[in-house]
Amino acid sequence: MLKILFVGDSWQGSTARSMREALAAAPDVDLDDVGEDQYFPKGKSLVVRGAKRLLGPWHRAELEHAITTLVAARKPDVLMVYKGTGVVAATIRRIRKQGLLTVNVFPDYSPHAYGEQLKEAMGEYDLVVSTKPFHPAGWHSIYGYANRCVCVPHGYDPQVHYWPDPPGDQDFDVVLAATWRLQYSVLMQRLLARTGASLRVGIVGSRWDRQRDRLPPSCEMAPPLTGRAYGEWLRRGRIVIAPVHRDVVVRGVRQPGDEETIRTYELAAMGCFFLHRRTPYVQSVYDETSEVPMWDDADELVAQVQRYLPLDDERRAMAARAHRRAVPAYSIPSRATEVLEHVRAGLKIVTGAEV
Repeated sequence: MLKILFVGDSWQGSTARSMREALAAAPDVDLDDVGEDQYFPKGKSLVVRGAKRLLGPWHRAELEHAITTLVAARKPDVLMVYKGTGVVAATIRRIRKQGLLTVNVFPDYSPHAYGEQLKEAMGEYDLVVSTKPFHPAGWHSIYGYANRCVCVPHGYDPQVHYWPDPPGDQDFDVVLAATWRLQYSVLMQRLLARTGASLRVGIVGSRWDRQRDRLPPSCEMAPPLTGRAYGEWLRRGRIVIAPVHRDVVVRGVRQPGDEETIRTYELAAMGCFFLHRRTPYVQSVYDETSEVPMWDDADELVAQVQRYLPLDDERRAMAARAHRRAVPAYSIPSRATEVLEHVRAGLKIVTGAEV
């Protein structure tokens, strides 16, 4: 039996919680957990943000105490941290010295983009399991780490993102779900300028409300959604646009950007027809002629929208094929099986033990 202490966010719809539940369901895993988000208040108001900065050292100390207490009580084989923005390098070093395998599951495009604390801590883990296919090759040369990095891609949560049936009535022509970025805003402005104001568009995500005056009144906007509400919104679109953040500059240094995101897998599991930004990796995930059409720039995206919008039967057929491709192969339980394989291999390297 492999004993794991898992540290990560616990809110419904978080990828950390999805991974934790998939690991816990494995028949040969004994898992305990610490909800990282229980130690750090959420909120965007100035008062809450000020309180977070003021109380940060105490929150980190409480989180470290919870982790070390459970390590002493449960004596796990592995400490697994999902990203771990609040977990400091010193905590990982102390636990590693006790003979535990320390693992970080990292879900984002750069370990340098989320503050000095996370950047330093990432190098202290015995093993990093990244969701990004470009991380292992550049882990030493680009990011400067000496520890081991492997890739297990993102996946969809069957409890949150899976629908067995295709979408019903769809009141949007085009839907976009993404945090606002300048390049996404320019992309949507060009799409709307080329296709006309009659296009019914839904946009869901953070910071889009600040762009209200730059987009036609016909655009319906919603704040970030989680859980099943997120999927219900996306399934309202005849076409879903799936961009990726390719142009990445971190601390003045250009680094590789996303080739896919978690939506790459969620959209297929939801039964959505989607147009994905073309990348070499995504071309290996889906067939762009029969499952998921792709685009390189705004002009190609406009052409794809105009081509597929009238073709209801073809869109549904392609969405069904992408759905079959993704379910269950691209699910988080399937990814968790891969993670456990890497963890067991890492445990054997670090401790010589097979669990």
